[in-house]
Amino acid sequence: MSEWIREQGTVLSVTGYEARVRIERQSTCGSCSARSGCGSGVLSEVLGRKAVEVSIGHPGTLKPGDTVTLGIRDQALVSGALAMYLLPLAGLVAAPALLMLMAPGLSEGFHLLAGALGFALGLLGVRTWLRRRAPDLAPVLLERHPQSGAHRPAGSMLTPRP
Repeated sequence: MSEWIREQGTVLSVTGYEARVRIERQSTCGSCSARSGCGSGVLSEVLGRKAVEVSIGHPGTLKPGDTVTLGIRDQALVSGALAMYLLPLAGLVAAPALLMLMAPGLSEGFHLLAGALGFALGLLGVRTWLRRRAPDLAPVLLERHPQSGAHRPAGSMLTPRP
């Protein structure tokens, strides 16, 4: 894996040391030979390319209209995705299993409720985990491309956390 997952965006507005950046969602489905039979390809055609807006901190050098390269650590993204999928799934499976061990004579309805409760607790766990890890998951300014077209690495402006 590379160290950073990079995405380019356009600065919409700047307030002090915070900038609002619009990122156009990219899809690689156009270059894939299996796109007609792939669920992701069909889904990307239905949903289209929607823009995402994020707020980033910067050293005060950005202006509206600048193109920037933002990055997020690949390890943070992978661990976030694992938490988002595994915690609710673990709650969905573990809660009914524990209930079955503790009270084997209960009806299926209680096991369904336990599964729903375990799923909800898993979602709360994800929310807590994401809030705790929010600084690690926030996009970081890597490069600035001013409107004039000059390329300026952001390393001299803002040093990303290791």
